[in-house]
Amino acid sequence: MERQSLAKMNLRDMVGEPETLTPFELDLDNELVTYDPKPKKARAWVRYAGRPMKVNVYVLAWTRNCVRVRWVNGEKTRQEAWVWQPAVENTPWVEL
Repeated sequence: MERQSLAKMNLRDMVGEPETLTPFELDLDNELVTYDPKPKKARAWVRYAGRPMKVNVYVLAWTRNCVRVRWVNGEKTRQEAWVWQPAVENTPWVEL
């Protein structure tokens, strides 16, 4: 129950655009990107205005250090961001 309450609070706080890694951090000119044709479910830390939130995501792509994830915010809008690899956990989704 506590996990569900926290997840619902996160949905309300997802306002605006999420933060994503910069081109400098991604270094895509020198990193190989792997795309998943069937994105897997995971949990990941994302940030809105510097505020960290752990959300249900799909893993779309990754490099050696970074992962591109997609999720649905509190307004039912799909959003994507690149995050550091350690921010993503291969754990079950928290059902809302």
